Amino acid sequence: MTFAPQASIDHAALRHNLQQVRQSAPRSRIWAVIKANAYGHGMPDVAHVLADADGFAVARLEEALRLRAFGSRKPILILEGVFTAEGLRQAMAADCQLALHQPEQLRLLETAAQGRPPGATLHRSSARVWLKVDTGMHRLGFRPAEVAGVAQRLRDCRGVSELQLMTHLANADDRADPLTHAQCEAFDRLPLHLFDALSIANSAGLMGFPCAVRDWVRPG
Repeated sequence: MTFAPQASIDHAALRHNLQQVRQSAPRSRIWAVIKANAYGHGMPDVAHVLADADGFAVARLEEALRLRAFGSRKPILILEGVFTAEGLRQAMAADCQLALHQPEQLRLLETAAQGRPPGATLHRSSARVWLKVDTGMHRLGFRPAEVAGVAQRLRDCRGVSELQLMTHLANADDRADPLTHAQCEAFDRLPLHLFDALSIANSAGLMGFPCAVRDWVRPG
């Protein structure tokens, strides 16, 4: 007889985790991060169990489209954004929000908006964008000095209806590392008034750093 490894997922534990997030950040909305097939746990099942989250965050467009195909009507954030005009079209048709972390993505939005008449920022034809700033992880995101200029270009872009700001913590698992506080301080030096909502905290940031808890939290 052949045996294969199996993992049993405790749905009650997942719901409990979501409840704990609510208690830790009662004034925040929650992106439940279920990228990579909910970290191998099965995206359809986990999305169903975490239906009380305010939205779902995935890594790629393909995951977002799968989640829509499964029937989810929750807000969906694509953490890597999109990179082609066709990808942008599909993301807008699926009513997804987009992270934007590189100049090419900014130009893609601007190009797509060219020729759109004034006021044409309608549902499913314009983007709700999360501008990503690199406050210390040094992996993805615009430099802090670039944020004001990029934000203004996005505000001027007819293809953008909402603009939010996010960053990613580099080492929040280590509560003794001063980097997380430094990242939050760098974030707070940005022109935050230009944005409709803010997000810093991942799971570790949510649990260990109150300074990282903003309008949205992103536990995974």
